[in-house]
Amino acid sequence: MNEDLETLALYIAPGACSRVTMVGLEEAGLPYTIRKLALMQGDQRKPEYLSLNPKGKVPLLVTPDGLLSENVAILSWLDAMSPAAGLLPEADRPFERARALSWLAWSATQLHSQLYRIRMTARIHPDAATHDGVRHAALAEMAQQLDAAEQALADGRPWLMGARWHIGDAHVAWVIDRARQSGLSMDALPRVTALLDRQMQRPAWQRAVARESADA
Repeated sequence: MNEDLETLALYIAPGACSRVTMVGLEEAGLPYTIRKLALMQGDQRKPEYLSLNPKGKVPLLVTPDGLLSENVAILSWLDAMSPAAGLLPEADRPFERARALSWLAWSATQLHSQLYRIRMTARIHPDAATHDGVRHAALAEMAQQLDAAEQALADGRPWLMGARWHIGDAHVAWVIDRARQSGLSMDALPRVTALLDRQMQRPAWQRAVARESADA
């Protein structure tokens, strides 16, 4: 392990997509500290945080080389730092690696954007009369998108890429968990539901969830 990585610090918000970066760090066994932001209180828009990340989003990883934002970028870097952790397929399997990144990018862009519409509808449009329509449309799109994952799991494989877990599974599981909490029906998605259950049993996921609530 690179001793320089002992300086890693991660800005998170409990329950947010920063959990996936925490899972990556836990899977990789890298030492890190967390710094919590209260999104509902606007911590992400305070000058001291915006001076670090003008996007005003989490996660943000402080590394010895500088700051990294966006889950896809952070997780790709973590994989490069700890390739034995298996966050992504090996570099000498470029097509499989690209496929795994495709699942991760899909979840981080397509699924996450619909989740935002489901959970943060008032930020999409100020007119409360539009909120039910926006939310219902986002729930329908989420269900349609997740059917791609349901089909990928149709041959009995435990993970999206087959027998082997990759970090894209954790991101998809995070989305499923939050969407289910927000009213998404899982009746037509039994395999996706099982993927979430398997992900929640992984020790790295459990440690990340525990740190979200336990760390100051």
